[in-house]
Amino acid sequence: MELEAPPDTRRYANGYSGLLRQLLGARRRNIQPPPKLSLSEWAKKYAVLSRETSAQTGKFHAFAYQVGIMDAVTDPSVETITVQKSARVGYTKILDHISAFYIHQDPSPILVVQPRVEDAEDYSTTEIEPMLRDTPVLAEIVGDLKAKDSKQKILKRVFRNGASMSFVGANSPGGFRRITARIVQFDEIDGYPIQGAGKEGDQIKLGIKRTESFWNRKIIMGSTPTVKGFSRIEKSFEKSDQRRYYVPCPHCGEFQVLEWGGPDTPHGMKWDKDENGNGLPETVYYVCKVTGCIIRDVDKPEMVERGEWRGSKPFNGHAGFHIWAGYSLFPNACWENLVTEWLDVKDDPLARQTFINLVLGETYEDRGERALKEAALAARTEVWAGEVPDGVAVITVSGDVQDDRVELETVGWGRNEERWSIDHTVIEGDPESDDLWNEVDAYLMRQWRRADGRPFKVEAACIDSGGHHTQKVYEFCKSRIRRRVWAIKGESAIAGKRNPVWPTSKPSLRNKSKYRPIIIGVNAAKDVIRYRLHLEAEEREGAVVYPPGYMHYPTDRDINFFAQLVSERSIVKQANGQKYRVWELPPGRANEALDLAVYSYAALCGLIHYGLKLNKRVETTALPYVANGVDAEHVIAEPPAEIAPLAAPLSSQAAAPAAAKPGRKSFASRLA
Repeated sequence: MELEAPPDTRRYANGYSGLLRQLLGARRRNIQPPPKLSLSEWAKKYAVLSRETSAQTGKFHAFAYQVGIMDAVTDPSVETITVQKSARVGYTKILDHISAFYIHQDPSPILVVQPRVEDAEDYSTTEIEPMLRDTPVLAEIVGDLKAKDSKQKILKRVFRNGASMSFVGANSPGGFRRITARIVQFDEIDGYPIQGAGKEGDQIKLGIKRTESFWNRKIIMGSTPTVKGFSRIEKSFEKSDQRRYYVPCPHCGEFQVLEWGGPDTPHGMKWDKDENGNGLPETVYYVCKVTGCIIRDVDKPEMVERGEWRGSKPFNGHAGFHIWAGYSLFPNACWENLVTEWLDVKDDPLARQTFINLVLGETYEDRGERALKEAALAARTEVWAGEVPDGVAVITVSGDVQDDRVELETVGWGRNEERWSIDHTVIEGDPESDDLWNEVDAYLMRQWRRADGRPFKVEAACIDSGGHHTQKVYEFCKSRIRRRVWAIKGESAIAGKRNPVWPTSKPSLRNKSKYRPIIIGVNAAKDVIRYRLHLEAEEREGAVVYPPGYMHYPTDRDINFFAQLVSERSIVKQANGQKYRVWELPPGRANEALDLAVYSYAALCGLIHYGLKLNKRVETTALPYVANGVDAEHVIAEPPAEIAPLAAPLSSQAAAPAAAKPGRKSFASRLA
C-alpha cells in the first residue's frame, strides 16, 4: 500500500514531503494573527482602486497628507477624528479604506451615516461594492456578491469573519434603531437635515450612542463646511487639536500652511492682470509667507511629500484635520484651475460661497471684498446740526416688540431713498400694559425739527406683530390706522422666495374679527438693507457725494447697535434640487437693529404705494422754512382719493377746502 510505505520508499517521496510542508505552513497561517499594520500601511499593501470610482485603476498610492489622516484612525490614543475639507482631496477613498481595514484586519461592526437614505444606498453600491469585489483580501472574506443566499444587502452587509457594515440616512428617523457599531463614520455632516432625524433627535448624537458599548470605538466625522456659525464640521473641528498641514518652502525651507490669501495679504495665491484688469490664471504663483519667495505649482508635489501635520491646540483624544484643494495633487486641482474658478465666481455671491466651501474648505461668511464689519460702520457715523438733517423730506418710525420692551427707530428719508437714522429709543415695560403703549403713542406724536426750525411729524409707522403680544399690537395699530400706524408681520417665504416688500393689497379699517397685519417681504427688504450698507460715499471736486440709498447713522450709536445690524448671514439652502438664499440669525446673536431697519423701509414702501412722490417732496422741503403759524405744509402725506375717508386731516395740516371743486385731480396726479 503506497500510503503505508515508509516515506523514503514512496514513488513521489519529494512531492509528499513538500505537500506536508505546505499543509503545515497553511495551518500556521490560519492560526497566526494578521500583521499589525497602520491604516496607511494597509492601504499601501492591499488597497485597489476600482474603475467605477477612480480615473486610474490599480494599486492605491496615498498623497502624503492622506497618510496622517489615515494613521490617526488606527492610533489607539485617538477616539474621534474630524476632517474639515474641500473637494478634490481624496477623502472618500480614506473612508473606503477605513471600512476595508476594519473588515479585513480587525473585524468590527461598522456604521456609515450619509445625509440621506438615497446617499447611503448610492455609497453602498458605487463605492463599497466595487471595493469588495476588486480588493483580493476582501473578496476572499465577502464571497459571491451575487449569490442568492448572500447576506450582502444594499443597506446592510454581513461578512464571513463577523464584520458588518450598516448604511443609514441622516434623514431617517428610525434608521439608527437596532444598530450597534464600534466604528461610526459620519460623512458630509453639514448636509444633514437641520431639524435632526425627525423626533429621534440629533443624528450625530444618535450615531455616537450606538458605539457606547465599545471601549475601543472610533468616531469619524468629515464634511465640506457651509455657513459660519451653522456648520457642524466647523464646531467639531474647533473641539479638536486643529491640525493643519505644514509644507516647506522649496527655496527658504520655512514650513507654513498654504493659504489662499487676498488682495490685502502679502502672501498666498497671486496672479498677473492684462491691460484691462482681467486676471491671467496661467501666471499664478504662491508668495511664501515667511520670506516672500515665489513658489510655482510645479514645486507642489515635493512640498506636499515633505509636509507634516501640526496641531494648534492640546490633544485630548480628538484629532482634527483641515485640508483644502491647494494641496491636492490631482491634475484638476492645479493652482491655475483654482484661480480660473475664482475669477469665474468672485462677483457672484451664491457661486462665491460654493468656491469658499468646496475649494478652500472654509465656512462662508459675508466677508472678503464685500465685508460688513460693525467696527467699519461705527467708524463712519456722523454729526448733523439739527434733530433732522438737511435733505430729509419724510419721517417714518419702526417698532420691534420684545417681551420686556419696545424698541423704536425714527428714520428720515431723502432724495432717491437716502436714509438717516435720526433716533433710537428703548421703552421698557410690559407690552401687555397700557402704560407702555401710551409712551409709544406719545413718541409717535412727537415733532422733530430741522436746524432752521422746520418741523416734521411721523408720516407712517410699522410695528412688528409677530411676537408674543400680537393682539396688543393689533389693538394699538387698528385704532391708529388713520395715522398710518400699521401692524406688520414678516412673510413665511417658501424656498427663499422674494416677495415685494409691501404687498399690493391696501390696509383698511376692518372689524376686530377680520383685522390682519400687513405681510411684508422681509427677505427682499434685507437684501436691500445689506446692499445699501455696503454703499460708500465718494469725494468729487472737494465735496462728499452720497450714492442713492446711502444709510447715515449718528455718533450716539454704539458698537452693539451695528453688531445687531450685521448679525444675520445670507446662507444657501437646497430644496427639490434648487438652491436658494435666505437670511438666518446665528445662535446667540441679537438682530433688533436690523429688524428696525427692515420695518422702517417697509413704512416708506407703504407710503410710496399710497402715492408719495419722495423726490418731489424733497424739492418742496428743501425750500427755506418760513414760520407762518402752521407747523409745516407737508407733515403727513395726503392719502389718495380712494382711501381719503380713512385718514382724517390732522391739526398740523392746512385746513381742507369746504367742498371739493368739480374735476379736482387726485393727490397722486397732482404730485406726478
